[in-house]
Amino acid sequence: MRSFKQHMVITEAGPTGAEYESIIAVGYNQGKPPYSSSKSKDSGAFSTASKFLPKTRQTKKYKELKPKEKLKVSLEKPYNDTAYKLGLAMRSMTTGKKMTQAGSEQPSTSSFWSELTGKGKDTSKTDVMTNDKISLKKKGGSQLMSGARAESIATLTAALEMSAENGDISDIIEKIKTGFNKVAIDGNKTAFEKKQGVFAKMDPKEYKEKAKKFFDITALHNELNDKLPIAFKNNPKIKESIVYIATTGYKKFPKGSVGIANRLIEFDPVKGIITHNIKTGPPSRMSSSMKSMASATSFYCAFKTSKKNPYSTLRTSTTNFEEYNPTLNGLIIETLMKDLNVDNQSLLNEGYAFFTEEKIIEGLLDKAKASLQKLGRSVKNWFKNIISKIIEGAKKVFDKVKGLGQKAFKVLFNFLGVEMSDAKVRISGIAGAFANK
Repeated sequence: MRSFKQHMVITEAGPTGAEYESIIAVGYNQGKPPYSSSKSKDSGAFSTASKFLPKTRQTKKYKELKPKEKLKVSLEKPYNDTAYKLGLAMRSMTTGKKMTQAGSEQPSTSSFWSELTGKGKDTSKTDVMTNDKISLKKKGGSQLMSGARAESIATLTAALEMSAENGDISDIIEKIKTGFNKVAIDGNKTAFEKKQGVFAKMDPKEYKEKAKKFFDITALHNELNDKLPIAFKNNPKIKESIVYIATTGYKKFPKGSVGIANRLIEFDPVKGIITHNIKTGPPSRMSSSMKSMASATSFYCAFKTSKKNPYSTLRTSTTNFEEYNPTLNGLIIETLMKDLNVDNQSLLNEGYAFFTEEKIIEGLLDKAKASLQKLGRSVKNWFKNIISKIIEGAKKVFDKVKGLGQKAFKVLFNFLGVEMSDAKVRISGIAGAFANK
């Protein structure tokens, strides 16, 4: 745990988002400190992070320092622990021999995006790369989207195409096209609203003209803020598509672009843990975790705060949400269905909707046995293979649990079917059958 003094140092000279990416990359690539350029697998990341990472080794000279002098040295750049913890947590979330930053160069946009926004290049959604292309978000300080007029129109239009729906969003797009604008005021937005400071001395006619435009746009923001929740309630797939596009960069960048992220990871730099690890899934099969995040995300229109010339934006706010975490029963069912090439609709047609999870597993095993015997194949060999696949899936869950901090036991118990009540432990499902033997 950091001392109050250490916390003050971090608060006063904390890293930016891009600098945190570098710190995490160093921790992922080099493991335990001390960190050095000679061990670097991404020289650019190390160069950026190095100012936050102590170079002090346990040398004879360091050991001879007095306690207060040692503390002073360690307080200068107190991010070694952050790099190590987050690097270790990231290793349990993703695979790859090294982590590299996506770089500052903006990738080329798709023809679709370029036509609607006029931008031939744009900011990548991928922040760091392992075997995954990861969008990194700092807990409590990141938005999925904060788009001005052109980007908002492009995102909503792309969502209509992705979801193959329409509804009220088309009307909202038209209002953004005609109403989103910039107000040319050379000063603070709040001061302008209250007619304070330089605006108190502004020519009354000029102020009246600017104020009319400002408050007309504010009225449009309020109108859209009333319409957006209704539109998304009536068209939830469109909302999910917007969140997916804002997260991944799908439709913004051409297929195969480094700019398209396939995973979103949120980290807590103070605790040194991963708070969300979301696999996005492909556009045709958006992951359950993405859908959970979409349901917890709301949209609103507001002026972008700036020292002068505020402009309209479509922004997001995401509350706490529980991402999808499989159970052991669910993992077994998912593995069996994939192996037998069975989809949800066929199970519904066969009456599985009224089965318990245990009965579904028994039914799938019976189905597999009958099919294998008909083909003259070994049931025993098939079962060994299925067990291996289930174990592999469980390992991925356990690897994920390692970096969840206080949430670890909750996720693990949920996976195993363990319930805590009045100091008693109840184990349900298949896990319970094993535990009770």
